[in-house]
Amino acid sequence: MQRIHKVILYYVSLTILYRVTYLFDLEEPWSTLRPYTPYLFILAFGSYLGITLLYNVATTNDKPEAYVDLVKDIKEAQDALRSKGMTIED
Repeated sequence: MQRIHKVILYYVSLTILYRVTYLFDLEEPWSTLRPYTPYLFILAFGSYLGITLLYNVATTNDKPEAYVDLVKDIKEAQDALRSKGMTIED
């Protein structure tokens, strides 16, 4: 299954699950949270992405190839900026 098919499948599944909750009368604390569930899912997904990004940045030294590529890209960017007249401290 291709990635787009998985994304569509997850989206449709979550949408159906969300809409099915409107078929039932929920108790008081859950009925007040129901309209905010899409925002809570977005918040949870954003938190997951942020934590994953921070973890991967923190463990860059564990990946020597990625570290070398990053240092090379930084040097290239510094050289490009210097060629345009910007002064950069090393």
